[in-house]
Amino acid sequence: MQHMTSSQAKQNFGELLDAAAQGPVAIERHRKVKAIVCSPEAFLARTNSDSRLAERRAARADQALVEKDRLIKHQALAIQLLLMPAADSQALVTRAQQEVTRWRRERLCSLDYIERWEALLQRSVNELAQAMGSETLEWGTALRQNSPWHVVMA
Repeated sequence: MQHMTSSQAKQNFGELLDAAAQGPVAIERHRKVKAIVCSPEAFLARTNSDSRLAERRAARADQALVEKDRLIKHQALAIQLLLMPAADSQALVTRAQQEVTRWRRERLCSLDYIERWEALLQRSVNELAQAMGSETLEWGTALRQNSPWHVVMA
């Protein structure tokens, strides 16, 4: 980055503009940078870059809220499974297993999801509920995104 004193910038304004067209120019006063002059293109590029960064951050925050909502729904279902009579909870698990079987039969999703859900649904209701309610479940976010429980939660 090129540097100029404020006096040089004032006395040689045309040179300042030419230099700014090549890249940012720092204007110093009392040996401290007080301003940076740049071309309109460089300013707009920076502004657009900041705007895109803000959009990406907002999208990530929105996605985090969606994922948190999915976790809460699965935690609520896990609590229901634990509190309802064993026959009812087993009936819900069976419905979820049937949904995963349909995924496999109709090739509706990746085998990774199918195999992981099949393994989870083979657990006891207590173990299944604990896994579903956990934020640390391996593949948890992905599994909650592609969940057989939508047939029960709907």
